[in-house]
Amino acid sequence: MTTLDRYVLKIFVRNLALVLLTLVALYGLVEFVEKVDDLIEYQAGLKYYLLYPLYHLPVILSNTLPMAVLLATFATIGGFSRTSQLTAIFCCGITLSRISRPLFMCSVILALLAMAANLWLVPWSSRESHYIMRSEIRGNSPQPEEGHDLYFRDGNRIISVGQSFPAKGVVLDLTVVEFNDQFMPLKRIDAEKATHVRNGQWRLENVVTWDFHPQTRDVTAYARNPELLFDLARQPSEMLQLWDRPEDLTIGELFAFTAKLSSEGYDPKAYRMETQMRFSGAVIPIIMVLVGIPYAPQRGRNASFALGIVISLIIFASYFILHAVFSVFGAIAVLPPLLAAWAANILMTLVGTWFLLRVDN
Repeated sequence: MTTLDRYVLKIFVRNLALVLLTLVALYGLVEFVEKVDDLIEYQAGLKYYLLYPLYHLPVILSNTLPMAVLLATFATIGGFSRTSQLTAIFCCGITLSRISRPLFMCSVILALLAMAANLWLVPWSSRESHYIMRSEIRGNSPQPEEGHDLYFRDGNRIISVGQSFPAKGVVLDLTVVEFNDQFMPLKRIDAEKATHVRNGQWRLENVVTWDFHPQTRDVTAYARNPELLFDLARQPSEMLQLWDRPEDLTIGELFAFTAKLSSEGYDPKAYRMETQMRFSGAVIPIIMVLVGIPYAPQRGRNASFALGIVISLIIFASYFILHAVFSVFGAIAVLPPLLAAWAANILMTLVGTWFLLRVDN
C-alpha cells in the first residue's frame, strides 16, 4: 500500500467513523422515542431501557451503514477537492480511479462484514429485540385479544399461535382445538404463553379451557388455570413453520424453511426473496462508493459537506425507490427473486461506472 493509499484510507475511515456514529445516534434516538411509550405503558424494568437498544444495535448499524459510506465518500473526495489536494494529485498524472482504490478496498471489507451480519447477526438481533418487546415487556401486562392467523392441522387438532420464538422455546397466544373423528369440537385450550419443557411437553401460562358436548356443541366444562402442562407433541424447531417474520430467520433457517415449504407444496417466494435480499444488501457499501465518488470533483472548491448531504440523500432515495419497486415485482412474482433482488444494484452500478469514467475522461 502506497503513502497515497494510506493517506486516503485514513481520511475515509475517520469520516466514516464520525458519520456512522452520528447516524447511529440519530437512528437510535428516533427508535427510542418510538418505543419509550411502550416501555412506560407496560412499566418495563430499568434493564429493558438498556437491553432493547443494545440488542437492536446490529439492526441499526446495518440500516445506517450504506448512508454512512456514501456520506463518508463525498466528505473524503469533496474535502480533497475543496482544499485543492485533488488538483495537486491530478497534476502528478494520478487519475480519480487510482485515488479511489483505497475507498473500494475498504468498501469490499465492509461488504464482507455486512454479508456476515446480514446472514447471522442481524436476524439474531431482530429476533432478540422483537422477543424482548413482545414477550418480556408487553407480556408483563394484559394484552388485548389478537387474531390468530397462523395455524396448522395436527391430526385431530388445530393449533394456532400469534407469535413463535423457536430459539427461545416459546410461543405466544396459543390456541389448541381438539376434534373427534366426525370433526366435532371436543375441547379448546387458550394460553397467553407456552414454554417448551422437554420431549414435546409445554408449560402453558394463563390457561382457559372449554370442554364441548360432541353432538350439541354445548359447553360442558370451563376452567381457568395459571399454569398447565400440555403435550403438543412438537419440538420448538417444529414451530418454525409458524414464524411470520422472514427477517428474523438466519440464512440456514431460511434455506431449511424454503426447502420444507417447497416439499409440502407451498410457494416460499417471500423466503426466497428474503434470502436474495440478504446477499444483495451486503454489496451496497461498494455501490455507494461507486456512485458517490464522481459528484464531489464536479463542484471543485465549492464541494461543501452540506451539499454532500443533499446529493447523498438524493442518491440514497433513488436507490431505495428502485429497490422497493423491484422488491414488489419480486413479491408478486413479476420477476424471479434473484433478478428482483439484484436489479437495483445492477442499475446503480452501471450509472456509477458511467459517471466515474466520464469524470476520469
